[in-house]
Amino acid sequence: MTKQSTVRRRGHPSKNAKGQSKPGGKQTLEALLGPTPLLHGEDKAGYKSFYDNFSQQVGPHDLIDEIYIRDVVDQTWEIHRLRQIRIGTMRKGQMQAVRQYADNITSSSMTSKQCDVIRAQMKTSLESALDCLQNFGVTLLDINARAFKNEDNALFDIDQNIARLEVRRNYTLREIERRKLAFAKQIIQVVNSIEGNEKSKSISASAKSETEG
Repeated sequence: MTKQSTVRRRGHPSKNAKGQSKPGGKQTLEALLGPTPLLHGEDKAGYKSFYDNFSQQVGPHDLIDEIYIRDVVDQTWEIHRLRQIRIGTMRKGQMQAVRQYADNITSSSMTSKQCDVIRAQMKTSLESALDCLQNFGVTLLDINARAFKNEDNALFDIDQNIARLEVRRNYTLREIERRKLAFAKQIIQVVNSIEGNEKSKSISASAKSETEG
């Protein structure tokens, strides 16, 4: 036996083995599914916490379960992102609605002085302008209705994408549940088989004892 082969037998990896990961490990999963779907500035710790908590509750048994878990976590994260975008889109529509009231191009009649006050409040914040409009008798429901109309195409697209992701996520959740039930059924079958064998052995031992007696 050569010195080189002796070193390898003692546990030193060869060059070809360097960087390999165990089946089902984190590196294997990322190699299959790619990096996490986080955009610049998104909460990495929040994603990891959600992933770890969900994975712990599901209790994956193999790589396929890990893939399903990753799908659910990523889809849920994208749904959350789209909902945040939807809020931002509605705020954009609200700002445009405030401008429409300030420019007096809406169905409600605002005085010139009121329009000046609204424009001044817009420089402070959207919330200040919205409060000002409500003080002048414009309801928040009317403002939001106009905001929705201003951004209806964008909101429709966002809602469609949220619905699509929710359908995919619910299907994946059902697949996880189906696999868990199948795994539980396998365990029951194994336990019943073991119990059956033990019972058979006990009966055989009892019969043999009676024969010898």
